[in-house]
Amino acid sequence: MIKNEKSKLTKLGILIFVLIYGCAKKKEENIQIENKINKETMLYNDNNDKIKSILIKQVDSGSDEVYGSFQDYNKDDLDALVIVAQSILKSSGYKIVDNKNFNDIVKKVFGRIIDDHSINEYLKIETFAENKCDKSLQYYPYTTDAQYLYVVKGKFITNFYPLPTIIDYLKLFPDVSKFEKEDIIIEDKIENVKTKASQWKDDLQYLAQTREKNIQILINRNKYLFNDNKASLVWLKFNDQEFLESLVKVFGYVQDKDLLKWVLDRSLKEDKSKEEEFYKILVTKTCDNKYIFHKEVFDIMSQADAKNKENYLNFLIGRIDLPKIEGLNFSEDTRIKALYCYYATKIDRNYMFSFFPKLNDEKFEEEFKRNNYYNIPDFKKLFEDTKNGGIGLPM
Repeated sequence: MIKNEKSKLTKLGILIFVLIYGCAKKKEENIQIENKINKETMLYNDNNDKIKSILIKQVDSGSDEVYGSFQDYNKDDLDALVIVAQSILKSSGYKIVDNKNFNDIVKKVFGRIIDDHSINEYLKIETFAENKCDKSLQYYPYTTDAQYLYVVKGKFITNFYPLPTIIDYLKLFPDVSKFEKEDIIIEDKIENVKTKASQWKDDLQYLAQTREKNIQILINRNKYLFNDNKASLVWLKFNDQEFLESLVKVFGYVQDKDLLKWVLDRSLKEDKSKEEEFYKILVTKTCDNKYIFHKEVFDIMSQADAKNKENYLNFLIGRIDLPKIEGLNFSEDTRIKALYCYYATKIDRNYMFSFFPKLNDEKFEEEFKRNNYYNIPDFKKLFEDTKNGGIGLPM
């Protein structure tokens, strides 16, 4: 009987402890959330007036891409966004690297050289391949047609987000809501119709989701690129695929083997033209009209396990003939084809005779000689050993 009473008391004591611990933990979590909000607000304190004035303008203009809500944005809007973004990054544990490392990373990843003596605080980077060489500094927020990246010199990169898409403006500046009480009516005098332009208040649930996604993109892009954070790379793979693909396919960043393999495998599985996507990975055209061949692609293939290596080789042999890159003269075209055959030949000895026979023509051999076999020590021997070992395809 005494044992049963003791057992009941013990169980009751454990239950009380669990309840007290649970309540304390919940209280601690609530305090942490409250502190985070207060901390975020405090970080803006020195710039509250500036942020609020920009916010009022943006709220008053609405959120409509079609009807000109963003046409009056300028450097002041980006300055305000940078203040907010920097506080978010600081509170997330992002570490600003020293100036030299920051500049080196921007050059290595995006191919842009930062002039520390320039009075400009920002670099604008075009993320669409056809416009990537446009270096003109424009101040236009992130929209469907203007997905610019901005490099904040010595600090971080960011999209140009309208403030309501990165801060909870109704919580931090509740009185700003009065500037969107009235509808924004657009009058088309030609068609004689009136249209209501969209405003930030129209879908607050979607806006909250967009805000959270933008914050995570800001944090994880910068932690990955400048803090070498592997967890951030994993997050980006699931949530920001287009950005990661653009690093490799648009800017030619192939130094991160993990990223390169992910982009390569993803591209070879997609329904769109695998050949075209593969060429974007294999060769990058620079803004001074040079073509960089990425042998790193073949390093990934050579170091793969047996199954993946076979899949890569089946793709190279079965899906494509030789690289077809637009805009090349004969000399450049031959160099790309030659390097492709050379590195593909080295992936697996069982496939040694699958590539160079496609270049078994005097015009190619003469070009190889003129270029000293591209200064690759064993190129000549490998070419001569394998050029007659298979069946060349029609040119």
